[in-house]
Amino acid sequence: MTLLKTLEATGCMVPEIDLLQPADPFLDTTGEDLRRRIFMTQENSGKQFCLRPEFTIPVCLRHLEKGWIKARYAYSGKVFRQREGGAQEFTQAGFENLGSENANDADIDCIKTALNVLEQAGQKDLSLVLGDQAIFVSALEALRIPQAWRKKLIRAFGDDAMIKQYLDMMCGEEEEALDNLPSEISSALDTRNLEMLTQAIKSEMLEQGLPLSGGRTPTAIAERLIEKAELASQKLDTNKRTALEEFLAIDVDLKDAHGTIEAFENKHGIMLPLARDELYARNQGLKDSNATMRYHASFGRRLDYYTGFVFEVYAQDKTYPLVGGGRYDRLLTLLGSPQEIPAVGFAIWVDRLAGYEEGTAL
Repeated sequence: MTLLKTLEATGCMVPEIDLLQPADPFLDTTGEDLRRRIFMTQENSGKQFCLRPEFTIPVCLRHLEKGWIKARYAYSGKVFRQREGGAQEFTQAGFENLGSENANDADIDCIKTALNVLEQAGQKDLSLVLGDQAIFVSALEALRIPQAWRKKLIRAFGDDAMIKQYLDMMCGEEEEALDNLPSEISSALDTRNLEMLTQAIKSEMLEQGLPLSGGRTPTAIAERLIEKAELASQKLDTNKRTALEEFLAIDVDLKDAHGTIEAFENKHGIMLPLARDELYARNQGLKDSNATMRYHASFGRRLDYYTGFVFEVYAQDKTYPLVGGGRYDRLLTLLGSPQEIPAVGFAIWVDRLAGYEEGTAL
């Protein structure tokens, strides 16, 4: 049975997705990582298009066009984007579950579906790594990380080097310099008054003969300076940094994740009940799987629309994942839905499957 037929057998519809896609939905909703790697073109009117870099956004747009609340989709076909260690044109198959209200059941179903498709395709010795941005957010809240830094850390989740850089800045080991500002700007910045600071920056730009338009506006510069000053004023004490680094270092068998989080709570005198409950429920739902499964607290994916758990599936003899997926409840709202539509799904890198040859039926 082909990958697509296996997915269809779970109740999936297969929408027609054009090869050439409007670029704006991808540029507006994805992280910088994907934006840098897509192939752009432009029609005579100036409207931007791109070669289809993935299927999730077009499938979600089709879902909204139909006006449906709940549906399961499957797809397969060529996608085009630059990627490390592989061709820039490659085949993906995948699955999207939109509108299922019970998030935990849908998450477990998503993982089981991915594993079943791989097993039906003859893949063996599978292993899975699971992370969850929502659990990371709950840890930041429980540890009372300053709000100004919380937003930066959440956006950096999944990038260990950037997380470390922010922690260094939070602890004063590295910081964005605010020294040597002109005296009027420095005085206005001390007040945190946006209007006063904007006027001071505007006056300085005029004095220096700099244009007030065509680049960053005085208001945008003022907002950025205030943000830098707020971040610089809210330092993180050593104990909280140690606790946060200890949390991010958690990398355990999924069956042990519930107990590990509980021990972390007890050690630091905090509560992460939602994290414990979700990890326990996921382990219970997946305990009959043949794959090995791990929870890694720092594992994430830097696409702006991911909101919760993410996962990847590997074969033991592979360096790159065979499947990547997760929950992206914000995406359909970003694409114009007037209400939040729960969403979870995965994509299969078909050319990484053992035994795959170009031209094989999908």
